Amino acid sequence: MDPGVQVDKILYALGSSGKYQRIQLALCFLFTLENSFHLIAAVYIGYRPSYQCQDINTTAYLQRHDHNNITDINVQYDKCKINIFVNSSDSEYQYTEGCLNGYSYDIPEDRSTVTEWNLVCSGAERSELAKTMIMLGQAVGAVIFSPIADRFGRKTGSVISRILYFLTALATVFTPNIEVFLLFRFLQGTFQGGSVMTNTIMYIEIMPKELRHRSEGLMLTAWTTGLVLTTMIGYLCRNMSWRYMQLILSLLTCHTLFDWLFLDESLRWLVANGKRDQTEKVLKKACRMNNVSYESVTENVLLSKEINIIALEETHELNPGKENGLKKEKVERYTVFTLLKHKRILLGSVVLWIAWITNTLTYYGLMLTTSKLSGDRFLNNVIASLAEYPAVILQQSLINRIGRKSTLVIFHGIAGVSLVLATVCTTYGSHYSWLPILGTVFSFVGRFAITGSFSTVFLYTPELYPTNLRNVGLGMASTVARAGSMMSPFAITLAEYISWGPAAVFATMNVIVTISLLTLPETMGRELPTTITELKDWYKDKGGHGTKAKH
Repeated sequence: MDPGVQVDKILYALGSSGKYQRIQLALCFLFTLENSFHLIAAVYIGYRPSYQCQDINTTAYLQRHDHNNITDINVQYDKCKINIFVNSSDSEYQYTEGCLNGYSYDIPEDRSTVTEWNLVCSGAERSELAKTMIMLGQAVGAVIFSPIADRFGRKTGSVISRILYFLTALATVFTPNIEVFLLFRFLQGTFQGGSVMTNTIMYIEIMPKELRHRSEGLMLTAWTTGLVLTTMIGYLCRNMSWRYMQLILSLLTCHTLFDWLFLDESLRWLVANGKRDQTEKVLKKACRMNNVSYESVTENVLLSKEINIIALEETHELNPGKENGLKKEKVERYTVFTLLKHKRILLGSVVLWIAWITNTLTYYGLMLTTSKLSGDRFLNNVIASLAEYPAVILQQSLINRIGRKSTLVIFHGIAGVSLVLATVCTTYGSHYSWLPILGTVFSFVGRFAITGSFSTVFLYTPELYPTNLRNVGLGMASTVARAGSMMSPFAITLAEYISWGPAAVFATMNVIVTISLLTLPETMGRELPTTITELKDWYKDKGGHGTKAKH
């Protein structure tokens, strides 16, 4: 019996929208909401305000130079230098110095890490590096926690990563300098990345095939809600030290110390890995909470009262040993190297990786540059975040009607076109006063579209891998994608030199992805693959849609 079918039958027999599933999904919703906190928080705690060189004492400065009969002194304060013009009876002199007395900001120095540690001019790269470090950490987290979740369970990976996420975020409040801050930003990213990977898989595996898209839509809603909440906290803390905002966001996740008491292991993972006793324990708990008879569930799925766990194995070779009278089957372990052994699957993975890089670069790039758009930075971020809710609605209406692949193509197409138009508006903004505002609108449309594509690729990617390779496949895609997210903070720097540069780069990559996605198979209405052989059959029939999905 196919283990994927078996688990879906169990979920149907339990009642796919029962109390047990609602509680587990509520926990995942909370985790996803909180995973967004420290990413967008960088926009506020790392805010770069207007600044210039601090005033100097020109009299004391000129005492170092031998001038006679000075008639006029003119000092020009720039962002990173001071120009001093001296007129005397015998000649004219000009001196150029760095910011000798530091910098003057239009906000108090404790409001952001940039102002507290003077991360401007020659130190500006370290400000962008702080944003890059959390993205680098996400890549490392995906590498570390994806195999942990596949080998030791989704719950294990989730609980460990989230506890460490809370502790490192709290420790960041007390960082004394930028070097320690960079270290903790990296660690936050590592454990946030691990949490995102494991939670995404748990969302998908807790629902049968017809409802997988809804759990994924719930995940997107949670993420967007987290962005809106973080922006509101940023606004409330705008007149406080950045450390208070960091502290508030950290304490909101303190419940992670107790999550292991309420979060259960994925039934699909337990079945696929032959965890017989744990499966019975979780299933009995679910039956009790859903007011369903355990015996009726096992009968409905054609199982005996003692569940016969059928492991994931292409050859289905039986082990000679028995447990409680039931034969045990060997469970095949896949690794990232499994991808390299199968050419067609590897090529499909490369297409997914390109899509992930484009999504992370565009999404985080637009998120981080929103504060630079025309208008109030808090209002812009709220509007941009709220624009993600319509993306949820549209994505959910499309994904189980026209399919995952077609939905991805549509969203990437919209993103590409809107960002091209935003580039045009920004380029010619100096000629017409209304063009910068229109450019901001097109940027919001781009944010809307890339949100829909990012959410869809989160659902689409794990559906293209067999059970014991699913978390590794998603983790590998997320790891490669960090190349895009690590570059995204430098979109701010690029925008300072070429205002239309970021949108042009984002638009080009979205067009490339739109075309390359056409080579992948559709997964709508199909059981999750359990073996490499099943996955290869999918690639032979790229246009197939399996059974018709219910709505």
